[in-house]
Amino acid sequence: MLVLSWDSYNQFIDTRRGKNAQKLTYLQKALSFLDSELKLLHLKIQYPEQFQQSDQHTFKSDLYFVPNPKGLGFIGMAEIVVGLQLLGEIPDASGKSAELIRFAKAIEQAFNFKFGDIYELKNEIFRRKPYNRTKALDMLRNAILREERKRNNKDEKR
Repeated sequence: MLVLSWDSYNQFIDTRRGKNAQKLTYLQKALSFLDSELKLLHLKIQYPEQFQQSDQHTFKSDLYFVPNPKGLGFIGMAEIVVGLQLLGEIPDASGKSAELIRFAKAIEQAFNFKFGDIYELKNEIFRRKPYNRTKALDMLRNAILREERKRNNKDEKR
């Protein structure tokens, strides 16, 4: 095992000032950094439990998206993500309109699935025929309208 110390450093490096002064200062800082890293590695080996990362801050959703080719599939979910991103009303932490990939990652985490290439899915949406371009969004709209009719029918019966 290599152990770095100032004594061994001074044996090999001439500490006189002159044209090598900057090089020597750099070497001193580099050796100091390496020495600190070695000490940290020794501590990690000696006390591994102290260096365990906590998963307490990681969000884990209990919702699972199961793609249905006749209903809400990957492209349907991509329609929702692309629509939200193009609307431009959901900003990121800096206040700017969030990028498509940020929306995709959030939806993936919320529903426990992976889009794959969200940009390819976006292109696939725009390659659809115009009457079929917003199929999933139309399904969502129709679901809301059906629920509205049910509620109106219940109110009329009272």
